[in-house]
Amino acid sequence: MQRLLVPSRSSGVRLLGPSWRAARDKVLSMVHEDYQLITIIGRAGAGKTTLLLSLEGMVDGVFMYADMTEVRDRDLSAIVYTVFTDNIRKIQEIQERLRRIGAKGLLRAFAKAGIDEVLESAKLRPMETLKLLNDAVGGLLGMSPLVIGIDEGLLSQDDSRAMDFINAIHALRNNMQALPSTRIVITLLPDVVNLISKVDTPLFDILRLGAITLPDYVTREDLKEVIQEYGLSETEMGKIEALGPLTMRQLICLMNTKMDVIKCGIDTAGEISIE
Repeated sequence: MQRLLVPSRSSGVRLLGPSWRAARDKVLSMVHEDYQLITIIGRAGAGKTTLLLSLEGMVDGVFMYADMTEVRDRDLSAIVYTVFTDNIRKIQEIQERLRRIGAKGLLRAFAKAGIDEVLESAKLRPMETLKLLNDAVGGLLGMSPLVIGIDEGLLSQDDSRAMDFINAIHALRNNMQALPSTRIVITLLPDVVNLISKVDTPLFDILRLGAITLPDYVTREDLKEVIQEYGLSETEMGKIEALGPLTMRQLICLMNTKMDVIKCGIDTAGEISIE
C-alpha cells in the first residue's frame, strides 16, 4: 500500500519542501565532488524514493533509476540486471551512439548486442557489463558521470535478503576503481544501516562518508510550502498541523486524498476535510 503513494517516474517529479531540496542539493554536491557511493537514509515515508526520482534532469551526464521493489532477489546480479531492465531505452540510445562513432573492441560488441543479449550479460556478468556501460558513458561518449539510483524497495534488516544486498553493495564498493565515471546513490532504511555497522564495518565506514539522512517529519516551512502548492488556506493548514508530526509521504497523501487520514495511515480521533 505505501508503495502506491510514491510518485510515478513517468509523470515527472517535483520535490516539495525546503528540507528535502537541501538534501537533494547535498546529493548533487557529492556527485560533483566525485563521491562514488552515496546513501540516502530515512524511515519509511520520509521521501527517499521521491528524492531519488527527482535527480532525473538535475544531474549532469546520465541518470538511471533502478526500482528494486518487486525484484525477488537482492544480490549483485539482480541489482545490475534491474538497472539495465529499468533503463533499457537509455541503454539502446547509448548503443546507437556507440555505433555511430564506430566503437571498437568490447564496446563495439556491446553496441551491436540485442536487448536480450545485453540483459543476459547484466545478469550473468554484472560487473563486466556495468564496466562496459561506465566506459561507454564516461570514456568514449564523454557523457559522464553515470549516476545510478538504486531504490532498495523498503528492505529491512529482518528480511532474509538483507545480507545479499549488503554483500552486493560491498562488491560494488570493491570495484569502484574500475568504474571511475559511475556514482551509485542508494536509499536505505535506518535499521539496514545499523545492520551494516554490525556485520560489515569497512563498508559502513565508507557509506557514512557519503550519507544523507532525511528528516523523519516535515517542518512547518515544508508544510507551508506544500499547502501553498496545493492552494489551501491558513485554516486548512491549522487542521493539518493539529494532526501532529507527519512524514512527507503522509502529507502528500493528505493533499491528494482530500484529507483521508485513514488511507494515509494517520491516527486521529476525528475526521477532517478540505473544502
